[in-house]
Amino acid sequence: MRSDRIRWGVMSLVGACALALAVAPARAQDPVKVAGEQYKVISENDSVRVLDATLAPGAKAAMHSHPDLEVVVLEGGAVKWTFADGKSRLSGPEMKRGAVLFMKGEAHSAENLGKTTVHVVLVEFKKPAPEAAKGRSPSLPMPYKQLADDTHARVFELTALPGGKVSEHTHGDHVIVSLSDSTADVTDKDGKKETMSFKKDTALVGGPVTHSGVNTGKTPLSLIVVEVK
Repeated sequence: MRSDRIRWGVMSLVGACALALAVAPARAQDPVKVAGEQYKVISENDSVRVLDATLAPGAKAAMHSHPDLEVVVLEGGAVKWTFADGKSRLSGPEMKRGAVLFMKGEAHSAENLGKTTVHVVLVEFKKPAPEAAKGRSPSLPMPYKQLADDTHARVFELTALPGGKVSEHTHGDHVIVSLSDSTADVTDKDGKKETMSFKKDTALVGGPVTHSGVNTGKTPLSLIVVEVK
């Protein structure tokens, strides 16, 4: 009897381990690998990976996982996230163009319940959130407007009319999401000038830099800037 109990205990333990191993990969799947039609890598560096994500009406994205991330909404809608335990959550009215949402790392599938395509930029943070006393405290001058302050980043909105200027300021690792087609001249701290063209609904990753800028285009400049702490 004792040997039978031991054998049963070992079998149960093996079965539990097998189940855990089967579930773990499902929770850890990269969205680019399991839903490559919907999630595409824009760019990345040591701090972040930036994804472009689209979900057509009625479409579903297979179960996948993200680390902590910032969501910049380009086209909003009604999204249903379903988690590994079967529970689900619906997006709210905040899921609209120009909104910025912070989400903790989690595994989920996603479904578009609406009638329009949902389009977002996802800024995935590769490193743990810094301790408050050790992290950067990014601050940008007017006309930058702070939208969010999360554990990993501060998020700013920049709107500048044609001819509008931004005084000299410093970025750390950052991500720029453009909400408009526009052009700007930026001048670094050594006086070197560069013309930058921004394409609507695209994103780029930038490293530490100090510069000033002026909107040299004929249309308003509209950017969302995620400053990594």
